[in-house]
Amino acid sequence: MDSFKPITLEEQPLFTNIFNAIKPVASELTFPYLFMWRRDYNLSYEVIADHLCLVSQSRVFPPYAFCPIPLDGKRNDEKLGLALKKVEACFDKRGLPLLLGRVEERRLPELRQVFGKRMEEKFLDAASDYVYEIPKLVGLSGGKLSSKRNHIKQFLRQYGEYEYVPVDESNIHECRRILEEWCDRNEEGTHEDNSERWACNELFKNWSRLPVRGALIKVAGRFEAFTVGELLNPRMAAIRIEKGNSDIHGIYTLINRDFCAHELSGLQYINREEDMGKEGLRKSKLSYNPAFMVNKFLVKVLH
Repeated sequence: MDSFKPITLEEQPLFTNIFNAIKPVASELTFPYLFMWRRDYNLSYEVIADHLCLVSQSRVFPPYAFCPIPLDGKRNDEKLGLALKKVEACFDKRGLPLLLGRVEERRLPELRQVFGKRMEEKFLDAASDYVYEIPKLVGLSGGKLSSKRNHIKQFLRQYGEYEYVPVDESNIHECRRILEEWCDRNEEGTHEDNSERWACNELFKNWSRLPVRGALIKVAGRFEAFTVGELLNPRMAAIRIEKGNSDIHGIYTLINRDFCAHELSGLQYINREEDMGKEGLRKSKLSYNPAFMVNKFLVKVLH
């Protein structure tokens, strides 16, 4: 991938214009997300045949490319074919099969048009996104969400009042503290390149330069949870970070509800990303009754 370049803050206008054109629903397709996780993915990019081509060479998975993204947001099978031909040649040069990872289901017909019978597909359950209706996460009405209402009631009975505070430069150090406490409990043995600690601190260090928003919850005079999100498209947001003191029952349910109510009330949907194949996370995400999933696939191109 000699001609591919690393992602820096300088690429933000280019990437943002492209993503604005396609109005993504998949959680990966924003500049802040790719920037914060660039080290985990070991990402590089090149613009080929009017398509943004991204390649991941992480220490965790075999090298793969993302499905090329048209700069103008419009499907063009001829140019897509040219972009994929060059990407495949880069993989061939290294003796690697072309893998396309995290491919949205809606883009599979385009790839079939290019590769035909050379293409094998595998559903990536652990990488598929959970999408919810924001009004339902705010109201928590109905029998399916009764347990969430009960979590908040139990929180209020035990702690009484709390404070919701938007994140800004004056209090972002509290997010760092909560993150460090969470990572100390949950990331032992994780390589720095693949850690949430490194990725989240990249957002914090560049807070004023990235189009993200966040909130903190203060309980009994101490900040105990925070969340960070951003817009995916004019109707949908995505949650990027959500960390808190798990000893405080209901605090995650509370910050999820209040962030939707205060910051996202004009939107219809929220993408809360994938479950990474973790059974506890899957159970939690399903318990909020998703409106739909953004299904993703791994595509292998055969010689």
